[in-house]
Amino acid sequence: MTEVVGLGYVGLYATDLEAWRTYGTEVLGLQDVSESGDSGYQTVLLRADERGWRFAIHRGDAGGAAYIGWEVANQEALDALGRRLAAAGVEVEEDPECAAVRGVEGLLWCTDADGHRLEFFYGALVPKRPFVSPRGVRFVTGDLGLGHVFFFVTNLSAAKAFYLDVVGFRLSDTIEFHERKVHFLHVNPRHHSLAFVQNDKLAPALGHFMLEVNEIDDVGRTLDEVNARGVELTETLGRHTNDLAISFFMKNPSGSEVEYGYDGRLVDDATWRVSNYDATSLWGHHRD
Repeated sequence: MTEVVGLGYVGLYATDLEAWRTYGTEVLGLQDVSESGDSGYQTVLLRADERGWRFAIHRGDAGGAAYIGWEVANQEALDALGRRLAAAGVEVEEDPECAAVRGVEGLLWCTDADGHRLEFFYGALVPKRPFVSPRGVRFVTGDLGLGHVFFFVTNLSAAKAFYLDVVGFRLSDTIEFHERKVHFLHVNPRHHSLAFVQNDKLAPALGHFMLEVNEIDDVGRTLDEVNARGVELTETLGRHTNDLAISFFMKNPSGSEVEYGYDGRLVDDATWRVSNYDATSLWGHHRD
């Protein structure tokens, strides 16, 4: 078992923050809560629910993932996870200054086998002012966490050893196609909060993150926005074989992708059985 209870937040780099602000609000339906200084915006902060923020977009020379925030319940859980990481030979740093910047009570960070910065935290800010989506969208978060992230990794065995054996994520299932096996991992009833596949041409990189909405109509309306604005659609609307989510994929201004979906499957650890699938979608929506 793991102390991690869900995906908490995602930090990204981008060369064009204004493009991300427009994309995040007018396409994804997130709420802009950025604060500008004398030199203008250096970070775009976006809300998806009652939390103070869920996405931070930082100005950078290129796109890509800056960090991934994984939530734990409290200080005791953070300490226990930190001890286990250290015992496994992982270099861990407790970082009060970073915790203050992120607006959380406690935080430690390390890197995974591919060098991705992982921040484990507890005590996220919940402001008085309610979340208001500029497009009226409601996202599925709460006890299920923000959604999921998908990584291209350089070494599948190393990724499995780190996330399954050390951090303690649990395997939901796998999809095997084109001589590659995608692994899907969960930490709560959401079918997966993390997925990864070995891909020597693309790794190491964040492939996509997923946002789940409460209504199927919001998937359709967002797809309309994507088409109307000329956002690059990378996978057509389809339904996954394993988590059963109805979704589509599109490019974001950081160069990675966003999966926008509805009705993801839930896992009950007491009865769940791991399966291996031979296709990604029940209808459409693959990159063959």
